[in-house]
Amino acid sequence: MGEKYERDYTARHERIVNKLIQLAEECGQGCFPVSKLANELGMDQRTVKSHLRIIQMDNAGVFVDPDEKQFCTREGVLLLAKRLGMGDKVEGPGG
Repeated sequence: MGEKYERDYTARHERIVNKLIQLAEECGQGCFPVSKLANELGMDQRTVKSHLRIIQMDNAGVFVDPDEKQFCTREGVLLLAKRLGMGDKVEGPGG
């Protein structure tokens, strides 16, 4: 992989991660449509999905549907569990 390509890839990945954090703080939620992320970032949905798959492999979030149209951060999953009254049954980040 060329150095410029690697820098571009890393920069895109950081932008996606930062956008997830920003949206979570603004909206008070941690689950987002991939289309919204892509629109907010001005990126192709396939590119965003590829980076979200890496985030998923790092156990920092998860796609919640088989078509990979909705993504929840780890914090978003915990928030959903709490809303369902299951917050005490799930481990927090790092746990």
